[in-house]
Amino acid sequence: MALDDAYTITRPGQANGAGAINALHIEEFTGIVEGTIARVSKCAPYIPIRPVRGTSILTNYAVGKSTLQKITPGQPIDGTVSKFGKAQLSIDTVVIARAVLPLLETFQTQYEARSEIATEHGKEIAKQQDQSFFIQAIKAGSLTANKFGLTAAGHTGGTQITMGGASDHLDPTLLYQKLVDLITGMRLKDVDPVTDGVIIALGETELATLSMNELLINSEYKTSDGTSIPSLLLKAHGVRVIGSNNFPGGLNITGNLLSNTENGNAYDGDFTKTLAVAFAPKALLAGETIALQSKVWFDDRDKNWFVDAWRSYGVAPSVAAFAGVVNKP
Repeated sequence: MALDDAYTITRPGQANGAGAINALHIEEFTGIVEGTIARVSKCAPYIPIRPVRGTSILTNYAVGKSTLQKITPGQPIDGTVSKFGKAQLSIDTVVIARAVLPLLETFQTQYEARSEIATEHGKEIAKQQDQSFFIQAIKAGSLTANKFGLTAAGHTGGTQITMGGASDHLDPTLLYQKLVDLITGMRLKDVDPVTDGVIIALGETELATLSMNELLINSEYKTSDGTSIPSLLLKAHGVRVIGSNNFPGGLNITGNLLSNTENGNAYDGDFTKTLAVAFAPKALLAGETIALQSKVWFDDRDKNWFVDAWRSYGVAPSVAAFAGVVNKP
């Protein structure tokens, strides 16, 4: 065979056999990030996120309760006032994960660095999302009045339960009792924890405490797309329980990436006494202006590869009655 023979080469990374040789690699990268988020995030299967376009504000409206009256023969039936209110969410921040790979080292690496980086990007985005959702759920459950200004018209605040002693949360029976008190308090506000999809979130240490006394039972949760997720239920009450290292209980959070002066540092807060939060999807108002985007691109000026993943979303308290917290004294 002559040394100057020419060959027709197949570029498996090209789209339709033309263009950039890494065009299809971007699609693979996107799938890795999305798959990692779906696998790692504890909140993603339970809390819907609405698309928000053409505005930075997402609004949820509420109507106050109706008033009954009786019919008196010979008397006209007057109308009663129904009050309305609203809660709002501002989406004003883009969060991004970026890695920069030098050109030469990209060729010299024996493993697929981009796939590994994509997995790490997905993990961090999932952790950040979960923490922000837990933070706002705790804030919803800590509200003593609702966000709609309808306190006298049927809407209440969240439910707050306090442990009796500073170390009571170390006792599985006492911790279980306070979680039952929390669920009962929500029921007294016309919340059906099972039908309304309430979940209880707490740290991994507290989850382990509950499991020591067989106060949790195994179950399975099916998402809207039919995906089955192993889960735990609070014994005798059927409420889902999730443990997470991203639960902010015990922390005083400042400088959250989503916090700024415009939203009043909404994602910061002192959660040092928080042990658990219970919340239903209705407790939160979540929106997304830029859905998860990811891209691998080459900067010809600096001769570096960039691996990016970014999104813009927000979450805020909505109907406070659908949330509650258990706190240390």
